Amino acid sequence: MFKSVQRRDVLRGMGFALGTVLLGPSFGEEIGDTYRYLLGDEVVIIKTYRNGSGPTYVCPHDNENTAVDAAMHVVSRHGGKVIQLIHSGERNISFRHVGKKYVFDPNRMFTDRGIQATLQAQGSKHYSREAHRMIAEFADVFLLHFNAPRSNLIVAMHNNTPGSYAATSYQRGGQYERDAQEVYIHPGTDPDDFFFVTDSGLFSKLSAKGFSVVLQARGATDDGSLSVYAASKGIAYVNVEAQEGHLSVQKKMLEALL
Repeated sequence: MFKSVQRRDVLRGMGFALGTVLLGPSFGEEIGDTYRYLLGDEVVIIKTYRNGSGPTYVCPHDNENTAVDAAMHVVSRHGGKVIQLIHSGERNISFRHVGKKYVFDPNRMFTDRGIQATLQAQGSKHYSREAHRMIAEFADVFLLHFNAPRSNLIVAMHNNTPGSYAATSYQRGGQYERDAQEVYIHPGTDPDDFFFVTDSGLFSKLSAKGFSVVLQARGATDDGSLSVYAASKGIAYVNVEAQEGHLSVQKKMLEALL
């Protein structure tokens, strides 16, 4: 683990402690519901949509459009907030710093171990302490845009593609078996459409409603994801995961959380 990069504790205790984003104009600027952040040579937009009070829905991947549409639909009907990262239309964020290109997954930037791993996934030469620091600072700014969600719950929005990632990935013999404490796959449903949660109460509630659910294991792999970060802070987290294009299913899943 890369230990020499210090991170601020942005989410404290069981709630979110919001602070002022203290950045010079060359790094970040708030314009209405749009926050423009300069990461190296790349402008990353943190876009916020609000409609009264309600949960906060987080969309970190710019290529997962069904997730954004589902979140916007539910917020327009029931209230809440959607936070979306916009940059290149791709899953990963790329930027250049001092003539060198860096690529990272924005859902792997919430711990130091995760930042190091996501950078090195492109090859060891694509890692540097300075890039690590820059990504850590950007992650902190992103977290500062979260409101205190109802019931201290983070609702993350994600999409997958067939054969790449599903609830079955956490079953015995699956790629992520060690990261699941419990797995329930509802008969007759598509395992690509499932909830991933850190709270046993949510696991019981959602499985009883007829959805497939995975409960994250205690001591799950530190991959830098928001689920690992939230669990380390004692904050309930749910990922509403659905196959890209399964808009009606993802809307139904979100309705089940209300």
